[in-house]
Amino acid sequence: MKKRTGLLCLLCLLLLLTPGCRQEKEEKTPNKQKEEVQQEQTDGKNNQENEVPTLTALPTATERMKALQSLSEEGRKAYNDQVCTLLNECSSQDIQDGLKKELETWSAQVEGVTFTNVSIEVYQDPLLMWSNGNKRQYRNITANIQLFYDPTSVDGEEKQVMEPLLEEAQQIIRQSPYSLKLNSAWLAFTDQDTDYPNYTVDNVSVGLTGEDDPASPISPEEQTLQTLAYEKIVAFNDQEFSGEQFQGLPYANMTLSRFGVTQESPVLECEVRIQESNGEDAQAFAQKLEALAQELADEWMGESAALDTLGLTTARITFDLRYASGDPLIYEFPLGGA
Repeated sequence: MKKRTGLLCLLCLLLLLTPGCRQEKEEKTPNKQKEEVQQEQTDGKNNQENEVPTLTALPTATERMKALQSLSEEGRKAYNDQVCTLLNECSSQDIQDGLKKELETWSAQVEGVTFTNVSIEVYQDPLLMWSNGNKRQYRNITANIQLFYDPTSVDGEEKQVMEPLLEEAQQIIRQSPYSLKLNSAWLAFTDQDTDYPNYTVDNVSVGLTGEDDPASPISPEEQTLQTLAYEKIVAFNDQEFSGEQFQGLPYANMTLSRFGVTQESPVLECEVRIQESNGEDAQAFAQKLEALAQELADEWMGESAALDTLGLTTARITFDLRYASGDPLIYEFPLGGA
């Protein structure tokens, strides 16, 4: 009897446990399926973020921002690298025309005022160097941008209408692919009747050149001459400006600020910027700079193949002493080229 009672108890216990296990199994299955669906959605989103569209032409500001918003950080960099490659094929006139067209499109659609004209002037300095390294700066265009408006067309109090539009115009400039070439930009809304810029932004924030930014492309011959100059100037800076007063600067106290050859010129330009004095007597320091200039010319003379290819006959070395009130120190040396 006791044995039969024990078997019955065991059977009841098994019956009680079985539904619970089945329920636990049934609960796990939907959760697992939900996790798999979520993982598939995440994988799909990641794949979408990594799918960088191939560019064959420069995108508009709207197209660029839409693409960047859908890409991962790595994808955004790859996308902008393509934009930079396409911009390398553009002249400064192309960049001026492209930016003007985008602002004309925007200004024709705004409400509250009538813009009658867009005027842009750009200046490109292809010799501009990046202050923290041996590369030609990619952002080398300065732009002056004016949008002329009809003051009689303003719908409401002028300042309340124009100031928000000024911010919108800045956004259009920043979002434009052409902004990747801008080093600085001045923006103004100008009264068409008085030609007076009533609303201005002295320097539209278009970004800073960083270590990962591309270099403006130059010939191998120019790169050879530039590297010689850069290394010589870095060594001189380390020797002459190593005190504590120079350690807190965002870049070296003495930098190669401009370098290269302008189109069809036989002159190699080398401009060196010195921010602060090391306290040395001005005449004694000038003699050191003249000796440095001579060393640079001698180094370049040893690269006869590069000089001949570029057709260089003269080196002009300028020391821009930012701390001094006088003119820069300029030295010229023959290079013996063609």
